[in-house]
Amino acid sequence: MQNTDCKFICEQFTEYQDNSLSSKIRAQVDTHLASCSSCSEIFQKLAGVIETLHKLPTLQASTDFTSTLLSRIDTLNQETVWQKIYHSSYSRVAGYAIAAGLIVAIGINILIDPISPMKSGIQSNFAGERINPNQPTESLAEISDSSANHPADSLTLQNSTINSQNQSMQLVSGKK
Repeated sequence: MQNTDCKFICEQFTEYQDNSLSSKIRAQVDTHLASCSSCSEIFQKLAGVIETLHKLPTLQASTDFTSTLLSRIDTLNQETVWQKIYHSSYSRVAGYAIAAGLIVAIGINILIDPISPMKSGIQSNFAGERINPNQPTESLAEISDSSANHPADSLTLQNSTINSQNQSMQLVSGKK
């Protein structure tokens, strides 16, 4: 096609073939086809395709085709939501996305709070600090209470437990 006239003419092919164009537009198309070999060739090729299609044999459907088709459509419509999700290609993609998300979450957790290998004989407390069981430790009460070993100390701490919804804390004496 060479210009906008060619485009307009080619858009008229179907109506031209069906003889449904007005006499004015049909005359324009005929005049253009006589002077434009490119559009004339396109019209001839399209007309040949249509002629070939008309020569194809007509197919006859079986008598129960419509009822069988409607039955299959009903069966497909009766699938549950979970069956539709399972049979869709999106379920596979969603599974991969969830797996990738878990891998990223585990990776971020390892970067933020790495798990370091422990030497044998060394324990770790809840904060990740290493505790050597062979080294004597003092309790916070022993460190901060200057009168802990004073005989006139009238305060005594009895073993008790403080409970909350998610935690419990046991209070113990700092004396050994």
